[in-house]
Amino acid sequence: MTPEISLIILNHNGAIWLDRCLESICAQTAAGRFEVVIFDAASGDNSLVICERFRPRLPSLRIVADKRDLWYCDACNAAAREAHSPLLLFLNTDIWLETNCIQMLLEAAESGAEVLAARILDYDSDNFQTFGAAGIDWLGCTVFMSNHSTACDFLAGIGGAFAIRKDWFEKIGGYPDEWIAYVDEMDLGWRVWAAGGRVVGVPRAIVHHRGAAMANPAGGTKIIELRTTVTKRFLSTRNNILFLLKNCQHILLLLLIPHLCLLVCEALVWLVLTRQWQFVKQAYIRGIVEAFRMRRQVREWRRQSARIRRHGDFWMLRFIKLKPGRWGEVKHLFKLGMPKVDYK
Repeated sequence: MTPEISLIILNHNGAIWLDRCLESICAQTAAGRFEVVIFDAASGDNSLVICERFRPRLPSLRIVADKRDLWYCDACNAAAREAHSPLLLFLNTDIWLETNCIQMLLEAAESGAEVLAARILDYDSDNFQTFGAAGIDWLGCTVFMSNHSTACDFLAGIGGAFAIRKDWFEKIGGYPDEWIAYVDEMDLGWRVWAAGGRVVGVPRAIVHHRGAAMANPAGGTKIIELRTTVTKRFLSTRNNILFLLKNCQHILLLLLIPHLCLLVCEALVWLVLTRQWQFVKQAYIRGIVEAFRMRRQVREWRRQSARIRRHGDFWMLRFIKLKPGRWGEVKHLFKLGMPKVDYK
């Protein structure tokens, strides 16, 4: 019998999170309606041992052990090809699901929406984290959804806990391999809407998420400090620019001007407060330069998007928000202080 949904768990050295993640899947009320695909990208810990221990309790479990240390986008694409169901639910290892989460997603799938986003709470509590992205602000930055109890449409789900119909994942081309990681869910959500699909939040499908487990591991299940890496900031800088270059058709390309101004201001603030010139150079200057160096790839992406586009910039204006998207980050700065930087 073909499963109704494939739970795709992307893992790289996530052994400390896997037990609770897989235990929560074993407890799902939708037992027998899903398969579990664990895509392991060259883990060096005991992740595979933990996964094997769950085989008797998860008959549909398949473990794909890839020897390549793949980044997020490559891993998602490879794992999607292994799935046998019409609906793909991408999960990070630092997530656990409430018992009726899969059942709620399957019920919501009957609405016909192409992407279904779960409500995300903190790992150790019921404090709300997010649903996904409501849209982008006039600076081209992500504006996250506020908490709500009724299903509604918004721009994009969050990469660690959203489901997408497999035929649509293939239709829009999956994730661009060159994207690597970060801002990927925004890019995917925009392409789904532009191609005529929908992204819907499912408030009764609840997951608990730690977040930034690889880049910011201190504190265990709680985030006790802000920490970033040069690679993360470089990819975020580059991909935010690529997101606008790749997806905006004409008038919304104007968002590049305030967005680039914002990045320059951020870089200057970093430099003044931390005097970390190498970080600013690698994370911001290199990110901006690399985005524009990829102009040939951007042209090809734009041609691919044009072939499936049903909604242009004027229609997508509904996702432009007045609320400043970076305000949440500013509040975190006041609470936890300036981020610590790992130079990797």
